[in-house]
Amino acid sequence: MRKILLMLLVGAICVVTVFAAGSSEAKATAKQQEVRILLWDSTYNQKFEPENIKEDFESLYPDYKLVIERIEFDSLDKQILLAHATGRDYDVIQVNHSSVSQFVAGNVLLPLDEYLSKSSIDLSTYAPAAVDVGKVKGVTYGLPFDPDCRILAYNRTILDELGFDPPKTTDDMLKIAEAAYAKGYYAMAGQVSKTMFCIYDLGGFMLSYDTQVYKEIDGKYVSQLNTPEALEFLNWAVEMYKYMPKDTNISDTLARSMFAQGKVVMLWWTPSQVKSVIPQFANRDDLEFSEIPVGPTGAHGSAMGGYLWGIGSGAKNKEGAWAFMEYANTPRVQALLARGLPADTKAFDYPPFNVSDYDMFRKQLETSQYPVPLTEVFPKVAEVWNRRFSEALLGVLTPEEAVRLGHTEVQAVLDTIN
Repeated sequence: MRKILLMLLVGAICVVTVFAAGSSEAKATAKQQEVRILLWDSTYNQKFEPENIKEDFESLYPDYKLVIERIEFDSLDKQILLAHATGRDYDVIQVNHSSVSQFVAGNVLLPLDEYLSKSSIDLSTYAPAAVDVGKVKGVTYGLPFDPDCRILAYNRTILDELGFDPPKTTDDMLKIAEAAYAKGYYAMAGQVSKTMFCIYDLGGFMLSYDTQVYKEIDGKYVSQLNTPEALEFLNWAVEMYKYMPKDTNISDTLARSMFAQGKVVMLWWTPSQVKSVIPQFANRDDLEFSEIPVGPTGAHGSAMGGYLWGIGSGAKNKEGAWAFMEYANTPRVQALLARGLPADTKAFDYPPFNVSDYDMFRKQLETSQYPVPLTEVFPKVAEVWNRRFSEALLGVLTPEEAVRLGHTEVQAVLDTIN
């Protein structure tokens, strides 16, 4: 009898063991659901790898395994389009803000509103313009995670020497520029040869003149370079450039070093400069920040850029992709992932953004905007306009000639999508 009981007990243990092993195997299998994600290699190298994002996500979402593919920035859009064309859409895609319209037109991105309606993600605390750029005709296709914006940085010691308060208007900036140049300082400095110089850098102050290179009017994209506001801005920019270095080979890196060395009094300031430029200052107290000064009508704007997360329209694991979206849109993870700024203002309460160097960005982000409506021809528009913008700065064209030619050429580009 004892033998029979012993055999029954052993059998029961074996059944339990097999069942447990089967359960473990099932769980292990569940953990292997792949979520394919495509990243710009810089995002991976600077954020995903050092912050252990893959391990962190998988520990919180054990049913999923992140399979990460990295690619150079110049090839990012091409790879996204190729994957879609060949039926190998990624589950999660890092999307450049200027590519959203193009991808929606090509049916590359999945609409997200149905997912958002059942989600805990609260977009009410996000920078409004960053949220809007992920929408096309009112439908959400991307969620922002890495926007940026510009603020004004200035050397307080030089301003005190010149007898000026921090500038509140673009006219104040010109007065400071003229006085600084007379004392041997440059007013500002930047890489004129860069295509986006006319959009985000010196050109970013166009928003303070209450206009843009082009706008969407009644469903069509229309150049604004023939407006009085555009000419007024360009006259201001040409005047400012009189007090800037005339070497068109100056890089942004050199311009920022000149600012840190006390050779330049003011600079448009981006989030990346907190870590790369502040350490170059011999005296940190020289550096102060303000919002972008207002223009003649009281308008002031800060040019925004950045990235979003999207889900491929043909994603094989949409639920896994959304799990990553939920994870990536928590304030803690937003702060970890942002190379520029987090889109959610609540993320400024987390490292590395919970220090005073980012306080002005937090304030400016609330009113920042994209410099133009983002279309698939935006890069071409920037290329065309920067040529005329640069020629005006260098005195090759008058401001009147530059806006006249620029208007015709920009409109021709826009008409390819109108």
